[in-house]
Amino acid sequence: MGGRSDRTERQARNEALVREVNERIEALDKQAAERGWPPPDGRFQFRCECGAAGGCAALLAMTLQQYEHVRSENDRFAVLPGHENLEIEDVVERHERFLIVDKKPDYDPLVQDDVRGAPPS
Repeated sequence: MGGRSDRTERQARNEALVREVNERIEALDKQAAERGWPPPDGRFQFRCECGAAGGCAALLAMTLQQYEHVRSENDRFAVLPGHENLEIEDVVERHERFLIVDKKPDYDPLVQDDVRGAPPS
């Protein structure tokens, strides 16, 4: 890769910020599930982690297990299909409602602040 641009660095950092929002959403969703209030289909709404400039208002429907799977590596994010940026990430899984993307090595240091996820493989 020929180096990172300010725009792509900003997008990667934005993805990490949205991940923090989703961490808080997941904590509330877990409480709801524990209290017997899960959605009928078992899917909760999470924010798209694409890190688009100006923010992304798209929501992704995922089960708590699917969300935990995304968090299993600290350089992976869930995005709406079509919101992936192949300049900074590769699609590693495709699901009906979302994609899981993995940061390219040049961008890993910008997003590795997720203490829950394992280091990139």
